[in-house]
Amino acid sequence: MTEDTDLVGRCGLYCGSCIIYRAERDSEELRKSIAERNDCKVEEVHCGGCQTLMEYGWDADKVWGKNCEIVNCLESKNLETCYDCEDRCRKFEDWYKEMLNHNEDLKKNLKWINEGDVEDWLKGERERWSCPECGNPLIINLEKCHHCGK
Repeated sequence: MTEDTDLVGRCGLYCGSCIIYRAERDSEELRKSIAERNDCKVEEVHCGGCQTLMEYGWDADKVWGKNCEIVNCLESKNLETCYDCEDRCRKFEDWYKEMLNHNEDLKKNLKWINEGDVEDWLKGERERWSCPECGNPLIINLEKCHHCGK
């Protein structure tokens, strides 16, 4: 396993394309903007990836990080991913539909993660979520690269 395994989203999202994860690493300006929109401190815009959430983090009253509804649901059921859950709850289904709007199929990802080679999935996602112009990481819900603007 590589250090990237922290980026295997428990809901099937590639955490490396998440705006919270990317803002902390790539853009203090973006991080400040997120903090302003969410009425929180800049340092609260923080995430190390889904696989690290219950090990460390912060306790800000926001929907990401330790307060992620999906992560908390999985923790309460002692499950690793939504793939392991038979309920397919509204939380997941709403998130699934939202991510489909960004061409991200969480159900397909979960199947690949749980039945296939995680390293291959991570490699594919890392390539998929890289800007073809500048090669830097892209954010799933932004229409343009936050590095080069393309």
